Amino acid sequence: MPAEDVELTPLALGEGDVEVSLLDVTRLADTESKACRFLTPEEHEEYERLRHPSRRREWLAARVCLKTMLLRCRRLGDPRECAIMKDSRGRPRLSFAPGLPAHPGYDCSLSHKGRFACAGASSTPAIRIGIDVEEMSPRLLSLANAFAHDRDVVIGSRPPEERLTILWALKEACAKVLGNGLAMAFRDVTCEETAPGRHRVTTADGLELRGRHIVHEGYVVALCVGRTPG
Repeated sequence: MPAEDVELTPLALGEGDVEVSLLDVTRLADTESKACRFLTPEEHEEYERLRHPSRRREWLAARVCLKTMLLRCRRLGDPRECAIMKDSRGRPRLSFAPGLPAHPGYDCSLSHKGRFACAGASSTPAIRIGIDVEEMSPRLLSLANAFAHDRDVVIGSRPPEERLTILWALKEACAKVLGNGLAMAFRDVTCEETAPGRHRVTTADGLELRGRHIVHEGYVVALCVGRTPG
């Protein structure tokens, strides 16, 4: 079983049927072999178009992470039974091979940054999720005015770079729920930590999402959960 030699770190971020896991990219061995074992022909074509070695490795790791989660919960028998495609707004979606038994309508999200790739999946009807992993770094100090404001609330005493990384990761995760990407004005999003690691994330038009975050080995992983429009 291909899932057995992949080391995932499950994160205590999920709510209900939402599962989130990390994969340490630096420990992903035999990447070309993994690409052959985990990617469909369509995915492999996209993988081959990525020229930068670190970008290829991170892109592959995020997909290995998500498909390993599905293998371990027995939603897949083989990782090539589904492809991770993009919808019209650039959000990832799972496309299962024809002829397979009916599967729940998973929503999924992927992220990668530096050392870690991250994947999330939910089988709850009418739920959309977004995840983001960000390395804590002083670089965000110079960008703070572009995405943070005094309506954002992070409880407790934290170093400025940790506070800003939490806010950035949550707002990025919010944009992924909505399918807006970096085109979204992050200053129009407000994050309020209501309990340790739990947030109310609100957009300019009043849409409210549930947010969670966790700090793991110098990185922040954030999850946002919202309802499917309509």
